[in-house]
Amino acid sequence: MTQSVQSFSPGLPVGVGEIDRKLGELWSASDAGKVRASLVNLVVYSESSDAIAANTPLLAEIAADHAFRALLVQADPQAEKTDVEAWITAHCHRRESGGPKEICSEQITFRLEGPAAGRLPNIVFSHLDSDLPLCFWWQGELHPEPDARLWTRVDRLIVDSQSWSRPAPQFAILRDIEVLGAGSCAVCDLNWTRLFHLRYAIAQIFDTPAARAKLPRLEKVAIRHLTGHRLTALQLLGWIASRLGWHLEHEGQRHFFRRRDGGVAEFVLREEAELPAAVASTEFRFPGAEASAKRADDGEFYVVEYKPANGAPVSQMLPAGREKISDILLAELARVGRHPLFWPAIRAVEPLL
Repeated sequence: MTQSVQSFSPGLPVGVGEIDRKLGELWSASDAGKVRASLVNLVVYSESSDAIAANTPLLAEIAADHAFRALLVQADPQAEKTDVEAWITAHCHRRESGGPKEICSEQITFRLEGPAAGRLPNIVFSHLDSDLPLCFWWQGELHPEPDARLWTRVDRLIVDSQSWSRPAPQFAILRDIEVLGAGSCAVCDLNWTRLFHLRYAIAQIFDTPAARAKLPRLEKVAIRHLTGHRLTALQLLGWIASRLGWHLEHEGQRHFFRRRDGGVAEFVLREEAELPAAVASTEFRFPGAEASAKRADDGEFYVVEYKPANGAPVSQMLPAGREKISDILLAELARVGRHPLFWPAIRAVEPLL
């Protein structure tokens, strides 16, 4: 656990060709209680004008639980002039007991303007820490025609589809990147990670034989989601549909799912401005029964319930997990495998994206 957080200066300006030497000087000048550590290379790329200011505190927070060498890149490919600036920073966290007093993670920050943004692969590969895994967090919209030089070397690509204004072409680019990675690049969507605890809670509803027996005849799914999180709700709906073997169909403007037995399963997505989570509740209707998974008002738990028409309801409370971006990102950095249910879920709702 972290007892206190300490950091060096917000950033020491350095020449790009001096980064390794300046980092060495930085550690030579530090006291014996500070030890550099790294479990992963973490690249954060953004074209937002406030990327450096917004991500540096976030990286400092993450470093408390997951040591890294971070390369934070703020790029403006549309700038008229060509310019490259660089800074070095260290995030140090004091430990409660045992070992060195402080564990420190390095952050190398770049601002790339104009054609210099095209040097991204060279800049990244020139400043990686040894042969540690390379996790690449691309913030915002992905570029069409992805650069194979970059994605053949990335072990884990992290995106957050919640911010995408046009999800369908973005998912197509994401598939292209997987192909370029030749199976070595694992795709991770933080929007999918947000749903982990809710998907687990829903699965618990149908852990009993009586509830599970109703699944083949599920008639309706209703999902309440926070404003701006329609895609999060669609991913949940896609997970449900793909697990049950449903196929999306439409008649005019009306969309519905065709079940395996040929019956119809309706769905409703309700958007609300004030909810305790990105997806606050999921309700299921069957012949002779209902079920639901709802986020408690305090946000700490999901209350899941199965209510047969003739019989006592069965309910339980399950941890809801946290939705801070730092917690979601930490969950992805700690994961070593892939997300095998992600693409089936996306394909199940692709026409709705």
